[in-house]
Amino acid sequence: MAVAKHSGGQDGGTPRLRDDHTAFLRSIAQVDWLVLAVVALYLVADQAKLAQPLLTVVTMTGFALFIVAFRSRRFPVRSPRARILLDAVVTIGFITVVAVQSGAAESPLVHLYLLPVVLAAVTLGRRGTAAVFVATMLCWVGLFALAGEPLELRLSLVARLLGELGPFALVAYLTQRLAGSIHSAQRQIADLAERDGLTGLINLRSFADLLKREHKVQASARDGAYAVLMADMDRLKHVNDTWGHEAGNAAIRAAAEAIQRAVRASDVAARYGGDEFTVFLPGATPEVAENVAQRIRNNVYQSLFQAGGRLQRVTVSVGVGSYPRDGTASEAILAAADRRMYRDKKLRRQPGDPAPPQPSRL
Repeated sequence: MAVAKHSGGQDGGTPRLRDDHTAFLRSIAQVDWLVLAVVALYLVADQAKLAQPLLTVVTMTGFALFIVAFRSRRFPVRSPRARILLDAVVTIGFITVVAVQSGAAESPLVHLYLLPVVLAAVTLGRRGTAAVFVATMLCWVGLFALAGEPLELRLSLVARLLGELGPFALVAYLTQRLAGSIHSAQRQIADLAERDGLTGLINLRSFADLLKREHKVQASARDGAYAVLMADMDRLKHVNDTWGHEAGNAAIRAAAEAIQRAVRASDVAARYGGDEFTVFLPGATPEVAENVAQRIRNNVYQSLFQAGGRLQRVTVSVGVGSYPRDGTASEAILAAADRRMYRDKKLRRQPGDPAPPQPSRL
């Protein structure tokens, strides 16, 4: 998470920390082994006369070694997307070589070209799919050249190109569209699981994971620092009892929007539960965090919501916990913020208000 100086109000969001492509890396090697097995079984079962048997054996051995290396944690290509693209290119090359040895353009093994095309369509998007398809097409045309077939743009060659590679293009297009829809649905489901339905802020579970992860990052840095704010709405029970829960929900939404306006894009606000919110401020000193806390109080106070036929306002009490000032564990930082929030609530009590409950969950 990037650290920037505080300047007020932009809507923030949590970065997506997992690359969708990573999930495919585990199964790609299995598909590669399947390709290798299909080639071996075909050559044995058909007893095909290979143009250069030694070259075929060397090619199959080299492809097997590539599969083993591909699964290694020390594989030099680290980016999942780049690894998938590299695997597709190597697979196309392998299929081309064994096809050349077993009949060139007439070899049934040319149908294996569909596998890297589908793999690209599922994982690499339009540009990656187009690049892999073009590479496949060039290799397919090259098989004709190696077989001594004329490559003039005659109708027969064009017809064969459309007949054999046309279905590949249709499968790639449909797969890419379907994969895009699936990825979009997965992102929506993940977003629903991570966010509070009423406010749109991330929920407590997501915030706890984020804080645990970011605490490790800051704790391992020489000058690591961050702050956590705990904010609790004042007199929300009075709003619910007087105007109903719909008015209470409106007040919660107004407070959440005000908190979002008070923080920068790299900060993360969450609904901690009920009428409580929390904000993670990466790189913030205690002084900066106190300024943000005051800005949150001001923003919430200035935000109005509709209830009882008129505009109403709500206030919040805010406490600040700071690393490393308040401890070396994230739990200690949250506990400090919680204590100071209740202290702030006690100072802000109006005559007749019940005494605020003391924190018991920390």
